[in-house]
Amino acid sequence: MWDLQVFDETQGMAAVVQSSNLNEELGMVHYIFSDKTGTLTQNIMEFKRMSIGAEVYGTDPPNGKERHDVKYAPGVTNVNFVDDTLVKQLQDTTHSQNKKIKEFIEALGLCHTVRTAEKTTKEGQAYLAYNATSPDE
Repeated sequence: MWDLQVFDETQGMAAVVQSSNLNEELGMVHYIFSDKTGTLTQNIMEFKRMSIGAEVYGTDPPNGKERHDVKYAPGVTNVNFVDDTLVKQLQDTTHSQNKKIKEFIEALGLCHTVRTAEKTTKEGQAYLAYNATSPDE
């Protein structure tokens, strides 16, 4: 979205809205921890564990090795999640966690700030680019 009322004539650009909920979130900030250089995190964020209700899902891969299961998510390199219990509970419709797991997955799919934009490569090939308020999203 472009805001033509906030137009910079020197650059010939209008303001671009990147987040519609930034004002709400600013009031909730209490502490900011920063690793700007990536010294501690190496600028890598991996999804390894999650908590649904009182249950924690995700275990360390065997022998401490990384596991990127291409069977479930081909091309996804920042997910290192292993937990067969989650799959079993999701398949067992009578399990007490089944509904909670489904709601958690639905929330992940719906409650995010990722926006898509159609782009074109130099060769003229169309593709979707994903943008979010957080580069980790």
